[in-house]
Amino acid sequence: MKLKVLGTQSPYNIAGHNSPGFLITDGDEKLLLDCGSGSHSLLNFPRDLKNLVIFLTHLHRDHYNDIYNLQYASHVFHNQGRLKNPITVYLPKTPASIYTDIIKEPNAYAEYYYLSHQYTLYIGDMRIYFMPTDHPVETYAVKVTDGKSTIVYTSDTSFTVKDDMVKFAKGADLLICESSLLKRHGFPEINSHLTAEQAAIIARDARVKMLMLTHFWPEEPVEDYEAEAKTVFDNVVTARESEEFII
Repeated sequence: MKLKVLGTQSPYNIAGHNSPGFLITDGDEKLLLDCGSGSHSLLNFPRDLKNLVIFLTHLHRDHYNDIYNLQYASHVFHNQGRLKNPITVYLPKTPASIYTDIIKEPNAYAEYYYLSHQYTLYIGDMRIYFMPTDHPVETYAVKVTDGKSTIVYTSDTSFTVKDDMVKFAKGADLLICESSLLKRHGFPEINSHLTAEQAAIIARDARVKMLMLTHFWPEEPVEDYEAEAKTVFDNVVTARESEEFII
């Protein structure tokens, strides 16, 4: 599987960066994990719309704003005869007003399904699993495996689900983990987001091979997140827009 980083910053993005988004490619199949503001600018159109399945892990704007660009692009390219099959979008059913706004968008060539941790998806050679996290809105972590390697994306979460996340990510080749906070700022241990140290604790206890930190506050140097995580776990990288990895 190939991973491309599309966006890393939240709750807003500054020049040269985008809000959360990760593209996984396996053969002809493509999975897009979130599409925050600006993330679609690093996709290749219309190529990346073909066989594209989008997972909106939760309906906070920094994770879904660009869905409207993708919907409209699918509509345009289909009308031009350059996109044969609709894009597929999985998303939580709550908040209901946002869910409805997305699925009722008229200028889209898309099919919609709601996310649930109760089923497993099979797309090409990939199996996709979901785990509910602890966040102010309905939110899911995502695990993707092709039988040879495994990528886990935590999305946004509190440290309250640490034990469940450790089980979910056990032995993964790559854990893409939100690390919105830095311990030195004195945030309480239980928050709606993780510190870089907490992300590293999950990686260590899950015995993953590599930890990729993401979901950075735009004003903080990414090196500070990496330094904090490395006090707990050695194999740490910081997600950076446009970088690609073979997993």
